[in-house]
Amino acid sequence: MKIRLSISKPASLRRFGLMAACLLFMTGCSLQSGPSLDAADRKFAALYSEYLVRSGAAEPSDSARGIPMTSGDLDSLFVKHGIDQKTFDTKLRAYTKDPALWREVLLQVRKNLRSQQ
Repeated sequence: MKIRLSISKPASLRRFGLMAACLLFMTGCSLQSGPSLDAADRKFAALYSEYLVRSGAAEPSDSARGIPMTSGDLDSLFVKHGIDQKTFDTKLRAYTKDPALWREVLLQVRKNLRSQQ
């Protein structure tokens, strides 16, 4: 005589387990990617990347001495990248309030610098 043991979970418990697994998966995915950059963020990153290159801060050997930039040099960077002083200041304030967004901008700056090498 065979005795068959059958343990079945109620449907609601299985559904809860599936939902919990999906929630953990979605949370893990959201932790891996930061906020997305808009066009103004990418312009800021491009301007900042070029500023670092021109000022010598992007090259470790040049960073000790630095290359002074004039206000005219900075103005030309603003014009080239289509950013005015007001937008620049607004973005800086936004980045101080949102470190995750600032991190994404810095990651974009790093990508920009690597592509220039």
